[in-house]
Amino acid sequence: MIDVAVRLALRAYPPSFRERYGGELEALVEDTGARPSVVADLLFGALRAWLRPVMPDESVERRRRRMQASVATTWVSWCAALYTLPVLHFVLSEEPRPTPDLVRRLLDVAQYAMYGAGLILLLGVLALLAESSRTGNWSAWRPLVALIPTLPTWVIAPLLLAFASIDPLSYWVAAVAVFGPMAFLITAAVTPAVVITRFRPSAKVLRLLALSGVAVAFAVTTTGIACVAAMNTADAAQTVTMPILAVTVAASAAALVSSGRGAKAALHREQLQDAV
Repeated sequence: MIDVAVRLALRAYPPSFRERYGGELEALVEDTGARPSVVADLLFGALRAWLRPVMPDESVERRRRRMQASVATTWVSWCAALYTLPVLHFVLSEEPRPTPDLVRRLLDVAQYAMYGAGLILLLGVLALLAESSRTGNWSAWRPLVALIPTLPTWVIAPLLLAFASIDPLSYWVAAVAVFGPMAFLITAAVTPAVVITRFRPSAKVLRLLALSGVAVAFAVTTTGIACVAAMNTADAAQTVTMPILAVTVAASAAALVSSGRGAKAALHREQLQDAV
């Protein structure tokens, strides 16, 4: 069982990291042994490798990986902000006081901006699909298979919640109804970012994705601004709004910083080499 966990932990590292350090890491595990603490260290290292990707010394490849990391970070940030919007609307609807007009307008602007950013992301997905059709590189899309086992819980969650409300003793049903969709949302945020890293798009598509990420980052920022404005309104639900505020502010900062670096790399004059 530990050996399986070690293999999965090693596979959790970014492809670029495994390509450069995979052999050394496997040799180190063989020397130290496959203990639970080693598995935990590997998983923590994998998370750190995704958050802080290893950049090679070559400027062209370094810019390519910078843009890939920027696109992946922007996608995760957009998902985080998108998921917090309905929660914020629900919290404000439960407040005894009416929501101020300014906050409502900001929430509307944030919602439309996020939907517009979703259309931009959809165009990027279509560009990747077109390139996959041209090159036959479909193996990079395999991480999306992880969505299949969690998708049914998203679909049947309302029915499970309705059943749990009728039978208060069905705690496990309520748990599946809550944590199942949560697992799907987390998977939907993470797996496309893994696809981008594995795919290695052509220079043309990669520039398009990196530059469009700037617009997506500003859409995420509108959600953060709306959340800050709504903070003073939801006095009765501070325990809920504080995590929402933390998530949206962190997502906004990450999207702005990462998309700015990606756009800078995309606009660099030095010619990028296609990987396909």
